[in-house]
Amino acid sequence: MKKVLKFIGIIFLVLVILLVVITIRNAKINEYNQKHMIKNDDELLGVRFEVPREDKNPVRVNLYIPKDVTEKTPVIFNIHGGAFIAGDADTLDSQSDRLSRELNAAVVNINYTLAKDGYDMNFGVDEVKDTIIYFKEHADEYNIDVDKFFMLGYSAGGYHAMNAVVALKKDNIDVRGQILCYSFIGEIVSKYNELTEEQRKSIAPTLFILADKDPISDGSLKYEAILKENGVPTIVKKFDTSKHGFIEENNPEYENLKNIVSKSPEQEKLAREAEKYIQDWIKQLLAN
Repeated sequence: MKKVLKFIGIIFLVLVILLVVITIRNAKINEYNQKHMIKNDDELLGVRFEVPREDKNPVRVNLYIPKDVTEKTPVIFNIHGGAFIAGDADTLDSQSDRLSRELNAAVVNINYTLAKDGYDMNFGVDEVKDTIIYFKEHADEYNIDVDKFFMLGYSAGGYHAMNAVVALKKDNIDVRGQILCYSFIGEIVSKYNELTEEQRKSIAPTLFILADKDPISDGSLKYEAILKENGVPTIVKKFDTSKHGFIEENNPEYENLKNIVSKSPEQEKLAREAEKYIQDWIKQLLAN
């Protein structure tokens, strides 16, 4: 019996050591990736800007503004993912530039504060909300149309997008549409239910983009169901064989990062198809 217990103890110790090694390795990879996500200013396609906030730290954003356009343009607020504790707006640089050119729209790529070092997820939500308010108040300066604001978020960024939309709705500030890509919903259903009946029914139409066999994507359908119950127009589009993160991670900014499981030629093809679907949905809303 003692030999059996000793053997079990050895196995347990080996497993603990292996877990520690894996944890340290993953931490080093995450640290490497986070460092290499950030571009030099000369490399960046967008323009860095800090959104001022009274009595608060400014919000860092990257701007993509169409040139030589006389009429007011739509705005896409682009919000990266990263499990709340990782990621950077610079990883969406190529994509934001592409969306701006192909939709002839301004893109505001929001570099919200990550949920670490004493900050929580709602800190980032406030930053997103304040960014939308700033551009609404400075619409003439940027030649943008306040009735054509769109929220586009991925995973953790989707959480920030949907929560900011609900928070804005409480103040009777609307956006034209929200695109939630394999988004973590958290407590959004309870927050949405705190709105008045009229606010719940008139919140922005929502497009849900789902990855395949992805628990986070599937979880977002709880929010889709309650939106639909309240008469909010919703569309759900799942991309078969796609992996969580496939839209953002199949851009040039991820080429030199480590352990990016959704990056491949097949996933890149799906990513471009998803972008096309998103663009067509936005164009349809703009046409109505």
